[in-house]
Amino acid sequence: MKSFRVGWLSSAFGVKAMIIFSIPFILILAFLGYHRWQDSSAGCISCHANKEQMKRLGYPQFYVTREMVEKQSRHSDIQCRDCHLGNGRAKDADSAHKGMLKVLLVSEEGTILDRKKVYPEALLPTGNDKIMELLPKVEKNGRFYLLSDVRNVLWHDRDPGTLNFDPKIAEKTCGKSGCHSDQLKQFRTSIMARNYRQRTMRTWLEPYGPHNCGPSFADLLPPEVLNSAGFSFKNTGAIAEELDVPFTKKQAIAKQRFCNVCHAGCLDCHYTPSNKDGVHSFTRKPPAESCDGYGRGTSICHPGAMQSRRGETYIGGDYSIPTGEEPDVHYKKNIQCVDCHPTGDGGMGHIQRKAICQDCHVGIEDTHAKGIHKNLDCSTCHVNELRGYQITIWGPGIVAGRPNPFNKFSLYYGIQKPPILMKDQKGIWMPVKVWPHSVGNIKEDVKPSPRIMFRWPNGETRDAYYIIGTVDGLPADNRQLLWLEIEQAAHPFGKARSCESCHESGTQVSVSTWRFEDDQGAEPFSGTYRIVADKDALRIVGMRNTTPIKLIGGAKLADFASWIYLKDRWKAPGDFSIMADREKYKRFLSLSREVEKQLARLDALSKGFDKKTMRRYKEMKGAVLHDEEGALKMIDEFKSRHRL
Repeated sequence: MKSFRVGWLSSAFGVKAMIIFSIPFILILAFLGYHRWQDSSAGCISCHANKEQMKRLGYPQFYVTREMVEKQSRHSDIQCRDCHLGNGRAKDADSAHKGMLKVLLVSEEGTILDRKKVYPEALLPTGNDKIMELLPKVEKNGRFYLLSDVRNVLWHDRDPGTLNFDPKIAEKTCGKSGCHSDQLKQFRTSIMARNYRQRTMRTWLEPYGPHNCGPSFADLLPPEVLNSAGFSFKNTGAIAEELDVPFTKKQAIAKQRFCNVCHAGCLDCHYTPSNKDGVHSFTRKPPAESCDGYGRGTSICHPGAMQSRRGETYIGGDYSIPTGEEPDVHYKKNIQCVDCHPTGDGGMGHIQRKAICQDCHVGIEDTHAKGIHKNLDCSTCHVNELRGYQITIWGPGIVAGRPNPFNKFSLYYGIQKPPILMKDQKGIWMPVKVWPHSVGNIKEDVKPSPRIMFRWPNGETRDAYYIIGTVDGLPADNRQLLWLEIEQAAHPFGKARSCESCHESGTQVSVSTWRFEDDQGAEPFSGTYRIVADKDALRIVGMRNTTPIKLIGGAKLADFASWIYLKDRWKAPGDFSIMADREKYKRFLSLSREVEKQLARLDALSKGFDKKTMRRYKEMKGAVLHDEEGALKMIDEFKSRHRL
């Protein structure tokens, strides 16, 4: 057998062949080594961790050490480049910051502002207005004032061109290999990431009628998996075909970019900068404030869909529109949105729309399911008023600094109470917010809806609408398409409304009072109307302004206040009354009064209950209030058991 000798390969193949054979391996090793060397944040740290140098450069607010970032972000061994990209080995600022992701400050014109010039400070909460606390401000005499040229603050995972969440950016940062790639993969298939419901709305009439948010002007068609953040003009042409005025791609883009601001990405939920935890603070479980835009104003995340559109609030206070509404009782108990609306089987971002009250209120749900109100959802009794938009008029105005046929005049902010109650697709009563809409310059006549129409008949949502049809004869912006927006409300939970508020009369009446606060059209003015739901129709009546309207900027009334000419045209035929057997109602009302008296006596005695007895009393009380027929029996059994 031939013995092994050192250098036998070179003898067998020759030195030249060995060199050629080795070159690819050397190149691969060199590439991997360079990539590893380049994938470093040494340059970032050497600059930003030098407090004196950052002070000398004029940016002491951006002093940060690696230890600070790891502690604040709760990400160990994290590199600056993992989140910010850029060149972590560069020696000069320009090279280091090239390609780096940055916070986007969006102007009223839709442009991306130069942060160095506009607001070079660290973005941390300032001022006392919670829903605005992360928006840039200037301090004067101890008070903070919003910078008028900043409309929105968007985080690093947005496309600067479209303002959409960009999954390609997320692939390089949050969702890159070794980080949260599985979560990004799950998120990209979710309703939230795909913006599926909004992107389904192709025109004002297709596929399911007009919507408060308008159609998807220039957005992508609803994808099965989110792969990009661009524009699509397939809808734009179809929308233009419905109009008798021009609607260009530029105008569609201007509308779409501001629409895109509202919809969420990774950082909108999990990035939580604060004065306590620092500018690099992240959270695994988003707080309720993150769902509500985390202090970045009223046009991002749920302040748009929840506070403004549905008129709800969960957090209350500054996080209600108008401000000052009581928080949901669950928020007062430190229950966050995702506690009741967790992720479903699809994983990250697949938030369950319907909350399951039984997870906490087992006894109440069981008794409610057997009681006389079993065909009501919980919010039917426990939501007492709805705020936000009270009128929405789509008309000519300025969008992103230029004329546009589709400016949304929706800042008719106010309160309607009590909420109108209506049956959903499955015959379950629910509270709804009802308010009038119109859009002008529609080309063809549109017929009324045959009935109240649910946008998603299979129950994916419980929102509805009714098209009144098109109306002519206004001084401008003819023909007007009118509809009633009817949106389910689920918050804020509070004390139950009274029996009389539903059953004293078969006719429901809700009063809306509002104030117009848009910066186009007119100076602020106030008004009111009533929503009447009876055996004949659901209708808006008595719509009027209660203070004078003073036009500004050459506006026409028809542009932003077409209701002046249309008044009581918003009417949907049908039976919307709450009918009850009068004798049965009287009997249960008397029973309810007796239950209230008995519980009042027990409330007084409960001050002396031990913890165990108090827990049982609360469980019994909850069951009693949701099962009228068995209420007195349950009270007697409790009193007997505890010898009261």
